[in-house]
Amino acid sequence: MVDQGEGNQEFTLLGVLEGHADQVTSIVAGYSQKENEDSPVLVSGSRDKSLIIWKLYEEEQDGKFGQPYRQLLGHNHFVSDLSLSQENCFILSSSWDKTLRLWDLRTGKTTRLFQGHKKEVLTVQFSPDNRQILSAGSDRKIMLWNTLADLKYVSGQESEDGGRGEGFDRINHQDWVSQIKYSPQVKAGAKAPSFQPYFASVGWDGQLKIWNHNMQIRDTIKAHEGQISSLSISPHGKNIATGGRDKKLLIWDVNDLTSASREFNAADQINQIAFNPKLQWVAAATEKQILVWDLMSTSTKPVGTIQIERKDKGKKATPLNCTSLTWNALGKRLFVGCNDGTIRVYQVNDKAQ
Repeated sequence: MVDQGEGNQEFTLLGVLEGHADQVTSIVAGYSQKENEDSPVLVSGSRDKSLIIWKLYEEEQDGKFGQPYRQLLGHNHFVSDLSLSQENCFILSSSWDKTLRLWDLRTGKTTRLFQGHKKEVLTVQFSPDNRQILSAGSDRKIMLWNTLADLKYVSGQESEDGGRGEGFDRINHQDWVSQIKYSPQVKAGAKAPSFQPYFASVGWDGQLKIWNHNMQIRDTIKAHEGQISSLSISPHGKNIATGGRDKKLLIWDVNDLTSASREFNAADQINQIAFNPKLQWVAAATEKQILVWDLMSTSTKPVGTIQIERKDKGKKATPLNCTSLTWNALGKRLFVGCNDGTIRVYQVNDKAQ
């Protein structure tokens, strides 16, 4: 295994996590419970229909940087997305089996099963206070739940006979909803944010939608010409990053969606995006590599380019498809999921801090 890339001096490969039998679709790292404290929690979901809770090592051991601590089984189709509660005790998973599951990470058991979607569920998200849950997918609807798995509201409410309500096509995406994210919660004593709390959604229709917490549409724009695969909201909530099939990563100011404030060329289809929680960086997982841009720089060139290679015995090295990624709570490590079921762990070098 050789990981390399031009401009990659900011990152060091720490090791690999092996345990999934298929593509890693989502990775979540734990939240800091104290100021400037990291969390040991790391959970991943996969097309092998399982979630894995990982036990990370202090340092690399024979190329590995951790091992599966517990595998969570229950879904009978691909796991598509994960969302972790703020206290790191519960995790939500969405699946192509049309359900959501709420898991207790301390026991590894499903505590709630959410049923209501008629088609594949692609995305799920806890609200910042962990009291509400959003989900969406190929049925184009956004559903609002409480933590008891009670369905409270459906976007563009359908009529009682199952038909579409009057506002369905006007409010909802015109194609699959690929991802939903809540804006961050402002901490007590912090400076008032320059935005009203919201959540954002993107879809295969190329649209970015901004919603109020009461499920009312605030803005709808045609953000990309093609399918949008992912979005990420900056730690301060003012910026949104979007990317997908058109190979562009766009940065938007939530208060002015007239045009993108920054545009970066990823050269390949973007599968997932993640803002760094501490640095003004945004990372994109693409078909062939990981790209990291510094938003404080006026340059459009990435500060880091990580090309991941798989060396098959007796064969030429084959590039891997980077399918998911997340930063740790301190923004010093980057976890990258691949289509071979592995997760690469990278360290941000001290000079980049």
